[in-house]
Amino acid sequence: MELFHLAEEEFGVPGNGLLILPCDATFMEYVIALIKKKPSKDVEKALILSVASSRCPTSNLYQHETSQQLPIWSF
Repeated sequence: MELFHLAEEEFGVPGNGLLILPCDATFMEYVIALIKKKPSKDVEKALILSVASSRCPTSNLYQHETSQQLPIWSF
């Protein structure tokens, strides 16, 4: 849950509660798996910085093919 709060601080949240991250589905699956393992605060912050600086590993591989962003509903 704190990961979403950090993302909200970094990216902001529009009035409809939708948080859009500049990553594809493969990277988000990795993020979800990581969150389920209850990562340390340092790992959470590194993940946020990776997303914030648009260094999502799988997104950059396909950046020229698609500019897909994944919407996430915040809770």
